Amino acid sequence: MKMANNLQCLSAFLVTLLMAGSVANALDNYKEFRRDRWDFELGTNFFYSTANYETFGEGSSNLTSGNHYQLLDVDFSTRYMPSRTWSVFGSGTFSSAESKSSVATRTNTSFSDVMGGFDFLAYDGIVQLVPEFGILVPLQEVDPAGDDALNSEGVFELWGRLIAQKDFGSARIYGWAGFDYRADGRSSLVPWGGGLQLKANAFRFGGEIFGSQSVTDDTDTSKQYVRNAYLQNVNAGSYKFYSVNPSSIDTQFYATWMVNSKWTMQVNGGTTIAGENAAAGYHVGGFVRYSFDMSEGYHQESYPLYNTPPSSPATAAPSGKSNMYNRSDSEISTPNTRQFREATDDGVDQSQFKPRPTKKKKKSNMNIQEQLDRTEFEVELKRGGN
Repeated sequence: MKMANNLQCLSAFLVTLLMAGSVANALDNYKEFRRDRWDFELGTNFFYSTANYETFGEGSSNLTSGNHYQLLDVDFSTRYMPSRTWSVFGSGTFSSAESKSSVATRTNTSFSDVMGGFDFLAYDGIVQLVPEFGILVPLQEVDPAGDDALNSEGVFELWGRLIAQKDFGSARIYGWAGFDYRADGRSSLVPWGGGLQLKANAFRFGGEIFGSQSVTDDTDTSKQYVRNAYLQNVNAGSYKFYSVNPSSIDTQFYATWMVNSKWTMQVNGGTTIAGENAAAGYHVGGFVRYSFDMSEGYHQESYPLYNTPPSSPATAAPSGKSNMYNRSDSEISTPNTRQFREATDDGVDQSQFKPRPTKKKKKSNMNIQEQLDRTEFEVELKRGGN
């Protein structure tokens, strides 16, 4: 079947994707479900920071001596929707970080984490409610004795969130809230956000405000100065990762072009607006997505029940032929069929298979006139006897 061939072509590609995203690019915050659709996405996000948020509501403070921190993430992600009500997803991130201070410039480039999860449509009424659950596994942990710039949090995470969304036709609104458990004594977070999307033919324009709030204390809360000293050394003082009890508020604006039913492209950008123990900066990015419709393999090609030859103009039947001449062997048989001969050179006495001769019936010598005379004579005898 065509579907089986398509699966074979995709299997190697899928393995590559799952061995290599950030949660932001791998998952849409507005969930769409289309049966047997498989999305493959390549995305990127660049973050640049020269300041930190020390205390919530007091604005940002510049890093010392003109220091800066920058991060480039390349995400490989996939999402498969086997039905109209649920899906599974996975992604991996390749990250490259650079921190520059007056003392040194430090870098770190590696595969930083892999992520997987599922979501499902729990309620479809006035609004749609979509729970989502996921797990993130770090591929590189924070080394307090190391000297490389940090390119991820480096801890195991388990999260869930509930998305509420509504499609009004030309506009969509959505929002979410959840819980993010972080291992290794890090504070747990409550991620939240909301967005508005406008549709214009093949384009989508939207904006989001989102963030996270620490709801438990980090194990190093009482020794925050130790953590900050480490970040000053490896991250030029930036609180992008590994800070104590971080909270942040961020924004993003995007434009999406649905090129056709298979290809989608997006550019996006935003800036942080507030936070505590978090990096202040801006980010730009985008993605290219290919959507594979698995249901195309279900369409069966139709074939005629009989291999009827094309009709040809009627030809006059030759003398001695019936009007069924057009269905003769010359029209409905193939050349190989007309030349068929039974193989008889197999060493078997073929005379055994010849039909036995039948005895011919003797023809009566009495002609018709004699039969009539005899019949008339018999009738006269019967009349005379009466």
